Amino acid sequence: MLTLNPGSVCDVCAEEYGPKRLPHSIPCGHILCMSCCTNIINKTSSRLTPVCPFCREQFTSETVRLIRIDFATSTWNTPRHRAHNLETERINEMVSGQRERFPVNEQGSARIRAEARRLEDKVAKVAAKKCSVEEVSTLHKELQEWLTVEMEDQWQTSLSLSAALLRAILMNHVAHSEASKIAKTTEANLKAKLDDMDVTTGKLEAELRRQRSAYTQTAQECQTLRAEMNRLKLKAGVAAGLGSRPVLVEDAPTRSNTPMPVRSPQSTSPRAMSPTSPRAMSPTSPYMSSASAAQSPLSRFAGAGHHVRSMSTSAGRTQTPGPPLSSRSQTPGIQSPLRSTSTAPTRQRRMSTTASSPQKIVRQTSDDKESIHERWIPSIHPDASSPPSTRRFAYPSHN
Repeated sequence: MLTLNPGSVCDVCAEEYGPKRLPHSIPCGHILCMSCCTNIINKTSSRLTPVCPFCREQFTSETVRLIRIDFATSTWNTPRHRAHNLETERINEMVSGQRERFPVNEQGSARIRAEARRLEDKVAKVAAKKCSVEEVSTLHKELQEWLTVEMEDQWQTSLSLSAALLRAILMNHVAHSEASKIAKTTEANLKAKLDDMDVTTGKLEAELRRQRSAYTQTAQECQTLRAEMNRLKLKAGVAAGLGSRPVLVEDAPTRSNTPMPVRSPQSTSPRAMSPTSPRAMSPTSPYMSSASAAQSPLSRFAGAGHHVRSMSTSAGRTQTPGPPLSSRSQTPGIQSPLRSTSTAPTRQRRMSTTASSPQKIVRQTSDDKESIHERWIPSIHPDASSPPSTRRFAYPSHN
């Protein structure tokens, strides 16, 4: 069982251990009273863990252990005030003996005590309120001067600690100032770099927009060129298709050189095939004579053979040298390949080569289809009552 010596106190609150204040141990090995351990745990923030006030090692309320003390056999029962009185008496005797050997000026010591108290009050005010650097520096110099001049042991320790505290405050301020300067310099450098990066980014974005516009323009040009190439390919294909059909051009003259009459307005018109047309009767007179107009239908039927001959001569006359005919009456050229293969030659062949068939000739020269009548307009004179002997107007009648 452990025992306590007289004067054993807590290292935190400086209270003497006893039956009502038992010592307790924490994991780091330091001895505290229970009230000090509880105060440390309660005053610590909930986000932090309580630590030992001496070694800063963490502990909790569960890790605090009670130390058992045997107060019966320990010297704790000895009155402490008696021992304290003995020590006080010894100190007083020593001091009185020194005073007898070295007498001290009472007025000088009073002045020193007053000066020391004044300096301590200044230090307390500086620590309690926010002061400028000049005030702290001035107070620190004053303390240093007093410590170098006065050698009073009673006030030397406390004022030395105050001077050390002021010096630490000044050093912290200097370090903070230097750190602030460095931070400001770094911030300025970083801002300059950011500005440079912004300028570079703007340039790159402008270049990117320019490249995109150039790409779009190039793509449009490529599409235009592709469309032009396709158009030229189609055009070349059409030209190649037209040039690869020379047989039609060679066959057209062979068909036109046959004995069949060429299709022309003079040979296919009804007046050219009719025996009563002016071209068949008289190529030079535009009107018919009165004798031909007075022919009977029997004489016209009897002259069917004459009609065949006149039709052949009229067809032959269409091929006599004369003014140049149009391109459609001659051989079809290469510009109209579809017309060269039309059914026009078949009609020419049936109309011109079947001269021996009287039915087709009669059907084409029928009086019901082609007849010219003379219009007689009576005169206003009463003596002229007979119709005129000459034909004035001839109008074709279409039944």
